This record gives sequence, C-alpha cells and structure tokens, in this order.
Amino acid sequence: YDPDLAFISIEMWARSKRIEHNWMVRFLSNELERDLTPKHLEVAKEVLRQKCLIGLLTEKGDTMMRLERYFGWKYPSREEKDCQERLLHWGWSNKHTHPIVEEGSPAWQLLYKKNELDMQLYEYSKQLFVEQAELFRLGGAYGPETLEEEVATGEVPPPAEGAEP
Repeated sequence: YDPDLAFISIEMWARSKRIEHNWMVRFLSNELERDLTPKHLEVAKEVLRQKCLIGLLTEKGDTMMRLERYFGWKYPSREEKDCQERLLHWGWSNKHTHPIVEEGSPAWQLLYKKNELDMQLYEYSKQLFVEQAELFRLGGAYGPETLEEEVATGEVPPPAEGAEP
C-alpha cells in the first residue's frame, strides 16, 4: 500500500510513470527491461499453455473445483466445504471496493494502450480455461473415472429416477 496513491484517480495513475507495462507478458517471457515484441507474447502464451492451470475470477466455482482435483484437496467435513462455498459465492468480508473503469473511457484507453499484450494474453487465457476443462471431465486426466464418482462429489446432479445413465 502506498499512501501517496490514495487520492489520485486511476486516470492520473495510468498517465504516471508508475504504471505497469505488460507486466505478465514481461514476467512469463523473462523480458523485464527492453521493449516487447509479438514474439514475447507468443512465449508467454506457450508458458501458460504448457506450465499453468488457468483459473478465472469470473469462474470461481469451476476454478476451485479444478484446483481441488489437480492438487487432490479434500474437505474433512461438509461444514468445511459449505464454508468454502460461502466464501466463493456469497461475498468476501475483506473485499475492498474500487471504482469500475468503463470500457472506452480515457482511463481504460490509457490502461489498454500500456498493457495491450497483457490484454491479448488474458483473452488467450480465457480460451485455455475452456480447453483445460477437458482435463477435469469424466475420464480426463484429473476428472472422475466413473459417473458414480462424479455424482458423489456433488458436481453433477444424479440421473433422474428411471433414467438411463
């Protein structure tokens, strides 16, 4: 936390020299100093594809299920699972509110321009999230082996009585 930033607008910050410039592409491509090229974006995409399990805040429940299956996390009780679900879906007690930056606004334009490669990487990560779903489906590398196992986890409803599985 920097108290000097407490009273400046997001637009003022976006115009300052303190703003990050494609931080994620820089980090994943190991180019922290020089100008970035499309090649750096391709390297970052490949690192995500080969080395990362993608999670999205907009898909908190699905992301958490994937993390649980990937790492083999289990909840010792239903109460602990319910607590996790409340935190994921009901709201966060420590959440700080921030003003929304409207797409197309001057602040949004400035942020986008400084982080265009990161924005492209984010769009790619959303695509990877969809592709990685196969790993967690029935029979996938981290998915349940049987329909019964999948139903037992509570992640799909059981078949209706008399319905064919």
